Amino acid sequence: MLDSGRINDGPDKGRLTFWLVAATLATSMCGSFQFGYQVGVLTGPSNMMQTFYNASNEERRSVFLSDTAVLWLWSTTVSIFCIGGAAGAFTAGYLADTLGRKGATLLVNVFSILGGLLMGLSYVANNYEMIIIGRLVIGYYAGVSVTIVPLYLAEIAPFNLRGAIGTIHQLMITVGILVAQALGLFAFDYEKGWPILLSLTAGPSIIQLFLLPFCPESPRWLFVNRDKEDACREALVKFRGTEDVDKEMNEIRRENMESMNTEKVGILAVLRRDNPDWTRPLIICICLHLGQQFSGINAIMFYATEIYYQTGMDDTQVAYSTVGTGAINVLMTIVAVFVVDRAGRKALLLFPFAGMVVATALLTMSLNLQERSEGWKWVSLILIYIYIIAFAIGPGPIPYVIVPELWAQGPRPAAMSISVQVNWYSNFIVGLTFPFLQDTIGAYAFLFFMFFCLLTTIFVFFYVPETKGRTFEDIVGSFGASRPTEDDAKINKAYSP
Repeated sequence: MLDSGRINDGPDKGRLTFWLVAATLATSMCGSFQFGYQVGVLTGPSNMMQTFYNASNEERRSVFLSDTAVLWLWSTTVSIFCIGGAAGAFTAGYLADTLGRKGATLLVNVFSILGGLLMGLSYVANNYEMIIIGRLVIGYYAGVSVTIVPLYLAEIAPFNLRGAIGTIHQLMITVGILVAQALGLFAFDYEKGWPILLSLTAGPSIIQLFLLPFCPESPRWLFVNRDKEDACREALVKFRGTEDVDKEMNEIRRENMESMNTEKVGILAVLRRDNPDWTRPLIICICLHLGQQFSGINAIMFYATEIYYQTGMDDTQVAYSTVGTGAINVLMTIVAVFVVDRAGRKALLLFPFAGMVVATALLTMSLNLQERSEGWKWVSLILIYIYIIAFAIGPGPIPYVIVPELWAQGPRPAAMSISVQVNWYSNFIVGLTFPFLQDTIGAYAFLFFMFFCLLTTIFVFFYVPETKGRTFEDIVGSFGASRPTEDDAKINKAYSP
């Protein structure tokens, strides 16, 4: 039974254990990695694939596609991944609550394997529509994965490591982008290589099917969603590497008691704000994910080669510059893993977004000065790298870290689903429109991204709270309409590191 008279029953600081590391890697090295892989996989073979589109259409329909038609088809291929992702995010909350965080993650591997097969066999079938359908299917898989993986990581990590463990999700996304770019530009950069490159996405899913079943389920889901206290303790003992988990069990019991007094929360209930205390966290979640995507990051990741060609680089320079973009993204996300629980979430959003405002403004200027001197292409490259550094250390990982921290167990999956859907739809808009913006107004397209980075900087400064080193109970309680009692304050203090 929960001893309500104890004040100093906050959980002890946790440490890295075998099962915590194993579960983190089994989920993020597969689900998160594959999302990143799909973001970067079209960078290298874009020209060869567009040539295939034209040849396939001419052979099957005796019609040669215009440049505009090819551009529309290619933009659709890039961006339809996001439509599938939004659909996946929409169903992820239900799947996570019904099947468990681990169970849902295992189930959706079917879509990853199916998508890989469709794209890989498209060349043999001489059918580019299979690529588009495959991107839609793999998008659904990615949408579910990038919703559930951060949720699972937040629920299995001790409070003092929650930021670092949560950032591993974004780190694996950046690793996936880098691997896809490197393979596409250097290993499979030949006519029949791109189908192999696209089909490789099924590999991590097959690996996950063998590894993840051995990892424990989320202790919080077991207790709060399934009322399995013994199973919760067993999972918690594995994750913490000690039998002394009573303090954390007490916190989960309190959360369970609160959830018993709350009806099952779905997406519509959160959007309607059936609980007025949900208004502020909902606005924060939506705005952070809007800001992340409308910062323009995936315009650069999806169309990196086209941007570098615009600066006047040759093929070799474009290839190395593109891989350099992915490498810097990985390195700075590694830095974020180590500083997120020291610097705090808010600082890692505020200063990087401000830096991205400056970088995009200067990039617009440098791209417009390309014809005056060859040296401006290197200035543009440096500015893009500065932009990537700023994004990777904060705006990339932090929205996925902070969203599950703002919600109690009941509305948490629905809130994650809403946030990731916003992310996907924003990603779709950027991916679909950027080529046409670039074709119409050239370098001035980056001024749109500068504007949204500026808005997000202002929003973070005035509206986003710091969640570093605080328990779920403390953070969620801070959004309540009533002021905390003296005993509540003592309990919250006991939870702080």
